[in-house]
Amino acid sequence: MASSRELFGTRIGFVLAAAGAAVGLGNIWGFPTQAASNGGGAFLLVYLLMILLVAFPMLVVEMAIGRHGRANPLDSMRALSDNPLMKRLGSGVGLIGLAVPCMVLAFYSIVGGWLVSFLLAAVAEILQFTDTAAWLKGFSASRNLFGAILFYVLTIFIVQAGVKQGIERWSTRLMPALFVLFAAMFIYIMTLPGATEGLKHYLIPDFSKIMDKDLLLAAMGQGFFSLTIGGCSMLIYGSYLSQKENLPKMALSVTLVDTAVAVVAGLVVLPAMFVAMHQASKSMLRMAAYLAPIP
Repeated sequence: MASSRELFGTRIGFVLAAAGAAVGLGNIWGFPTQAASNGGGAFLLVYLLMILLVAFPMLVVEMAIGRHGRANPLDSMRALSDNPLMKRLGSGVGLIGLAVPCMVLAFYSIVGGWLVSFLLAAVAEILQFTDTAAWLKGFSASRNLFGAILFYVLTIFIVQAGVKQGIERWSTRLMPALFVLFAAMFIYIMTLPGATEGLKHYLIPDFSKIMDKDLLLAAMGQGFFSLTIGGCSMLIYGSYLSQKENLPKMALSVTLVDTAVAVVAGLVVLPAMFVAMHQASKSMLRMAAYLAPIP
C-alpha cells in the first residue's frame, strides 16, 4: 500500500503546498502581534535566528519521519522501531499528534467560513443584494454555520481531487496570489500617514532587548507555531515526498516560504497598526478641540 501512495508532481508544488499548510493565523496575525509587543525589529531578528537554529532542524526530523513511514502519523511513528512496546508508544504519540490537525481544521472551518462569507457579501453588494450582503456580514449562528459548511465543501472538493490535481494544483495558484495581495496592501498602506513609523519599528532592532528572556521564549514559541512543529502536518506532507528528493533542501525551502509569509505580513500589519494609532490620535485631538470651552 505504501508503494502506491501518490506523490507530489513537482518540487515547487510540494514546497508551496507544505508551506501553505504551515501558513495560518500564526504567520499573518500571531507573528505581527508578537513583533509589535516584543520590540519590533529585535523580535524579528531573534525570530529569524530561532527559525534557523531550532525550528528548521525539527522540521527536517518531522518530515523525515513521514517520508520513512509513507503512511498516516500512527503508522509512521510505529515504523520507527521494531520493538512492540515502542510501536504501541509510537501509535499513541501519532494519535495525539493527529488530533492537532483535526482540531485546527475545526477552528479554521469557522475562520475560513467568515472569510468566505465576507467575500460573498462583497459580491452581493456589487449586485445590490443589500439584505443578503447584510446577512453575510453579520455574526449570526446561521451565517456562521453556512460559512463553515461552505468551507468544508470547498476543502473536500480540493482534497478529493488528490495530491497532484487537488492540493498541489491549488497551492501553486493560491500561494502566489497571497504574496500579490500582500504587495498591493503594503503599497497602499505605505501611502498613509504613520506607516513609516511602523515600518521603522519593525525593521530597526533595539539591540538592548535582544537578550530579554520573554522575547526569546516568544520568538521560539512563534517559530514552532508558524511551522506547525509537532502538529503532524509536516509529517503528513513528508509522507508524500519522493525518496529521490533532498530532504533538508526541501525542508529549507518550506521554511523560507513560510517565514517569508510571516515577515511580509509584518510589513503590512505593523505599519497598519501605526496608521490606526495615528488616525486615533487625530480623532482624539479633534474631539478635544470640539469639547474645549470657547473663551
